[in-house]
Amino acid sequence: MNERIRALGLLSGGLDSALAAKLLLEQGIDVVGLHLESPFSCRSDVRELARELSIPLVVRSKGEEYLKLLRHPRWGYGRNMNPCLDCRLFMFRFARPVLEEQGAAFLFTGEVVGQRPMSQTRDRMALLDRQSGLEGLILRPLSARLLDPTEPERRGWVDRSRLLAIWGRARTEQLALAERYGLRNVQSPGGGCLLTDARFSDRLRGLFADLPEERTTLDDVALLRLGRVFRVSPALRIVLGRDREENLGLAKFESEGRWLVEPLDFAGPTALVCGPRDEASLGHAIDLIARHTRVPSPGCSVRWQSGETVYLRALNARS
Repeated sequence: MNERIRALGLLSGGLDSALAAKLLLEQGIDVVGLHLESPFSCRSDVRELARELSIPLVVRSKGEEYLKLLRHPRWGYGRNMNPCLDCRLFMFRFARPVLEEQGAAFLFTGEVVGQRPMSQTRDRMALLDRQSGLEGLILRPLSARLLDPTEPERRGWVDRSRLLAIWGRARTEQLALAERYGLRNVQSPGGGCLLTDARFSDRLRGLFADLPEERTTLDDVALLRLGRVFRVSPALRIVLGRDREENLGLAKFESEGRWLVEPLDFAGPTALVCGPRDEASLGHAIDLIARHTRVPSPGCSVRWQSGETVYLRALNARS
């Protein structure tokens, strides 16, 4: 090649996408990582991985449009709320303008044939390539030799013989390759998406049932990751922090429709009330705080704020 070729890679923070990047870096390809943030990821900070790989990283949010996809997946869900085919297609389509923006000649992923039964079979991969408008321009270095040659291989940008033929759900080859490369900032293989988790999926179904689509935000979904969630009614949910870190985290979600009820002079959970600022909602929050506080003394109080005014109420008082 007379000039260096640039490739854009979907970088999740997991092992497979990191290995795919390393395989291309070994061939002299300029690699740029693209990480799509969402409330459903449970990966470690992908920025550390990009630094270890010595590649630039573009970070974008999947945005509110992704929530619409979750409610109405064209190809349905997996075992839980994971719309794997629709999600993968969403990411490919999202990446198309970023390819041009970054001057990249092709897209690559860490997908492995046979690893995910819903989205990572040969026929499903071919379907998604066609639907994305990137047919021939999506390279999967870990399984490339099991798939038809792509444009990067046909044009000689990438040496197909130096790509791999990994198949299936076992991770033995990937782990051995990670040890060879000395990769440190990747999570263990597998997982990474909360939508595959049954408990989180139940919470998400409840949220979608109670909250109209046009009012659902990314913050509503991100909040499902925190604390104990109590659904009092379709219009009222109360989230209790389970420790100091979660109590502090709940404060970040306070807004016009969410308000905090906090322990004033005792060690107990903070309540984030998602619903109306009225006496009934306050009473439910106080009851839940009392129920989850170890031996509260009679003089304990909680506080909440409306505008500039701070209010206090005894923990054992409902009115």
